[in-house]
Amino acid sequence: MNLKKLWNSAVEEHNSGDYHEAHELFEDLWLELDERREKDTVQTLAQADALAVHIKTGNIRAAQRLMKQLPELVQTFPSSYNGIDLREMKVWINDMIANIPSSGEIKTVTGAVPPKLIKSRS
Repeated sequence: MNLKKLWNSAVEEHNSGDYHEAHELFEDLWLELDERREKDTVQTLAQADALAVHIKTGNIRAAQRLMKQLPELVQTFPSSYNGIDLREMKVWINDMIANIPSSGEIKTVTGAVPPKLIKSRS
């Protein structure tokens, strides 16, 4: 599958709510990319979808493990990539970082469904 098709498939799966499949596709795309900034952007999306899966399935420990790398990745997360507006996703990731400590007990996670990936207005 070419990179554009892989990207479009990952976005489509994410927007349909199949975060597990989106995560897998973003990881496949990540493996194919060479440029560091692109890799970091796609890795952030892959981890965000993995986080959504872990929260949905109640695997809080796995969600907490993602909190070790996501805070660093989100610092360079762009406002758009490949024609997709990522601003709402960045807000969601930052909200999850604020609500899910990297260790300790968590009572509940609210707002655990990530936003859709919408085309940039340009």
